[in-house]
Amino acid sequence: MIKILLAKNSGFCFGVKRAIKMAEDASVVNEKVNTWGPIIHNPQMVSSLQEKGVVEINDLSEVSDAPVVIRSHGIPLNEKNSLSQKGMELIDATCPYVSKAFDYASLADNEKYTIFILGNPEHPEIIALKSYIKNEYHIVQSNFSAFEKSRFGKCAIICQTTQNEQNLEKLILFLTKRCNELRVFNTICNATNVRQDSTIELAKEANLMVVIGGKNSSNTKMLATLCTQFAPTYHIETANELDKNWFDSANTIGLTAGASTPDWIILDVYNKINKIVGNLDIFATNVHDIPGYKEEINEC
Repeated sequence: MIKILLAKNSGFCFGVKRAIKMAEDASVVNEKVNTWGPIIHNPQMVSSLQEKGVVEINDLSEVSDAPVVIRSHGIPLNEKNSLSQKGMELIDATCPYVSKAFDYASLADNEKYTIFILGNPEHPEIIALKSYIKNEYHIVQSNFSAFEKSRFGKCAIICQTTQNEQNLEKLILFLTKRCNELRVFNTICNATNVRQDSTIELAKEANLMVVIGGKNSSNTKMLATLCTQFAPTYHIETANELDKNWFDSANTIGLTAGASTPDWIILDVYNKINKIVGNLDIFATNVHDIPGYKEEINEC
């Protein structure tokens, strides 16, 4: 029988669970609820919330009398202020780990550090974070060559919460040689580290990895990137994307899921793979039934 294993701590993290609950609770007492941008990076979950009256908006012209939920990634200060000035009821579902990064950015800026933000400049968390900085900052990912000949006085590092520890270590080493003082705010959340470690552990054992989660999810894409170092890897959003030809020569199949992937999608993928490979007597009705799964306890 072909083994199908799920990486420990796959699926919703604390911050995502919190944001979803806040939106669902608001929908119970309000006929309509808006979220400013997608509340999390999972299209299927966003669609599911829409059926409950939780509707994504992206422009002030779309604002109605409904409460507005601030997404888990946070929003820029100017947007938050504009919503407040319109007199909207704001429900702040920003992940506490992300809020902590915003606080550190403001602190470092007030103390006149040149701030290096380690992250994707197009990610909503980083777009929001830089709004807390008035002075000099630079957004970097993995290539720091533009600063090879630079010298700085005081530097601070702040990370996108879904970054990789290795990237942070590289940036620390790079800047240590180019500044007089370096202050590091390691704002990579524990949920990210736990997922990445357990995913790598499973990828080393598997013949093939399937990564489940939004194609627009940074933490899910990072899991897929890590998996490719150890096994053939496919990144999918739903079970409908599975191809039976992927599994022809695999005897150990690893599954992992991003922090914004709901349990029901993981279950669908697991059960469909079992059907594809001929494990017809195996069917899970709960994500806890999938071999390898371990529930995460990770609160701020």
